[in-house]
Amino acid sequence: MNPAEPLYEALAAHLDRLGEAQAPLFLAKAALALAEALGDGDRALDILRECAKDL
Repeated sequence: MNPAEPLYEALAAHLDRLGEAQAPLFLAKAALALAEALGDGDRALDILRECAKDL
């Protein structure tokens, strides 16, 4: 199992439950909370930039 799979499944479940209208707010809050937990703002920004590629 990919180590990120449980996180992906949890995100998908929350997005399904919250619905399309609430998804952007949830994703923003989740990104900020995860960045804070990471404790490295520059690394968090790098991750966001990487995730935005090829969308």
